[in-house]
Amino acid sequence: MGSLPDLTERSRPPPRPAASRTISDPHRHRTQLIPVSTICKKEWPWKKQNPARGGPASRRRDSVASSVGAASVRRLINRQPPKVNPLVVRRFTLLCVSSAFCATGFLPFTAFVGAEAGGMALALMHAVAAVVAPLSPLILQKTGVRVVISIGHALVCVLVTGHTVDTPLPVLYILYAVCGLTLSPLSLAMTASATTFAQHAGDEGRRKVALRRALRALRAAQDAGLVAGALLMGAALMAWPDPALPPAATAPPNVTAPRWPPPEPEYFMEDDYEEQTCGAAGCPATQSAATSALSMEGRRVLLAVWALLAFCSISLGVFGAASTPSPPPDTSSILRDPRTLLGVPMGLFIGLQQGFIYTSYIKWYGVCVGGWACAWRALLAAGALQTLAAATLSMAAARGRRRALAAGGAAAHASLMLALLRWRAVKTDLALPAVAAAAWGACAALWDVLQSGICIGGPGWRGPWSLVLSARHLGLAASCAARQLLCASSQLLALAAALLLALASHITLEIHVRKAAEAPRHRS
Repeated sequence: MGSLPDLTERSRPPPRPAASRTISDPHRHRTQLIPVSTICKKEWPWKKQNPARGGPASRRRDSVASSVGAASVRRLINRQPPKVNPLVVRRFTLLCVSSAFCATGFLPFTAFVGAEAGGMALALMHAVAAVVAPLSPLILQKTGVRVVISIGHALVCVLVTGHTVDTPLPVLYILYAVCGLTLSPLSLAMTASATTFAQHAGDEGRRKVALRRALRALRAAQDAGLVAGALLMGAALMAWPDPALPPAATAPPNVTAPRWPPPEPEYFMEDDYEEQTCGAAGCPATQSAATSALSMEGRRVLLAVWALLAFCSISLGVFGAASTPSPPPDTSSILRDPRTLLGVPMGLFIGLQQGFIYTSYIKWYGVCVGGWACAWRALLAAGALQTLAAATLSMAAARGRRRALAAGGAAAHASLMLALLRWRAVKTDLALPAVAAAAWGACAALWDVLQSGICIGGPGWRGPWSLVLSARHLGLAASCAARQLLCASSQLLALAAALLLALASHITLEIHVRKAAEAPRHRS
């Protein structure tokens, strides 16, 4: 018999192959065997293995990404606007100081000459400036800003110096005409320097803000010069008073009133007061007090100080003005630009009211009331409030309240002119000339801020602005000539008519500019 089988070996089950499933690999297009454990765990070999989202590495990456995003946001919030080059700021500051020195010698000198000697010489100077003004952009482009500013300040110095000595009258008229040749290019060069300064501010929004601030600085410099010149005049009146003279010795022969001022009841009963005070020689002599006028020595010293300040403005203008020539003007769009036709009436009114306050007002409501002791206080008040109003109104106009400012300014200026029409200047009202001059200066600052803000800047602004400057000088020439020929009441009526025309044209220009600014928004 054979051997018995090993029962222990037979009891062992035979080894089975691992469970598998035949699947198709879409990437290899052939079948392969994969373990069931792999199928249950969904670990397909052809798929990329993505780490769990809640893992430490994922949280670390999210934390880094959030930190980088928060840092970039903080950098955007804390990023400061680009600063203007300190050299540009320093040069523009010197230019403003130069303008202040020139205004210290020129503006009070204009009021002094206009009230004392009549306004025909000043009318000639501003008439020449009105003729040259349309050519100012071309002159500025050919010669450069530095040359124009230096020559303009030098001629102002020569003109003021010519009055310190006994200069023949024909020579003085020639000096006035030559000085008028540079007034318009000088004003345009100052404004062009402000726009050049604004170009270094950055983007378009910051350039507009920088331009408003630069124009505000130039305006404040000129008003500060007027205040300083008035203070110098007051100091000269206290240092060199004219000796007291009896009223009869200084009364001109063409005065119909026997004495000035007449008694109070007789004074208010006179209905022909304006008719007796028409023209340049109609003001009765009131130099009866010791401080009413300057002596001859005091006049020469005061004019010499004004000339010295104008001379200092030359050197400061050389260092402050840019040496590069101005860009060529855009002459093709001057006549089609709405700022040209609609800005000229307001420019004419600004010139008329400025000439009136510097000549006729200083004479009728200053010198005729209390002498030059009253006149210099009126100049001081006009310059001081003009400075304050120009700064505050410029910020208000930047916030879009231009129409409200124009309406309020028109009402205030019209009320002021009506008050001057009905006011009889007497020596007991020495404070009223200064108060009225201060209110007039605030109105003048308002009109200048509104027109400068809408006409200066943008493409091709030099051509329209040169015609606006021509209208301003034409108004100044007309006011200085009217000082010699017309009564104060006639000049105030003409100013009221010019105010209505200027206000209508300015509001039309404001509406046109706003529609042009809103047109791209509606298209988008």
